[in-house]
Amino acid sequence: MVVRRIDPGWLLEKKLGVLGALGSVLTFTTTITIIPFMPDGWAPSAGGFPAMVGNVAFLMKDVVLLAVSFYQLKQDVVKAAAETP
Repeated sequence: MVVRRIDPGWLLEKKLGVLGALGSVLTFTTTITIIPFMPDGWAPSAGGFPAMVGNVAFLMKDVVLLAVSFYQLKQDVVKAAAETP
């Protein structure tokens, strides 16, 4: 049995990958910056920061997604630079 990799060239446009990665970096940076200002985001019964409740705990996933976005941006920039003559 032969397994072939699907490789549509138009989906792998390097410069569009950089643009998409920049968009995700901007999106996750924006959502992370609102975390300290969320109303009732810190549990007063635990002394406040860093005991989080509700939406703050949900938004903490964006820290990991921001790191992944920076990694993807780096990879796409390297690929785009290698493609440029």
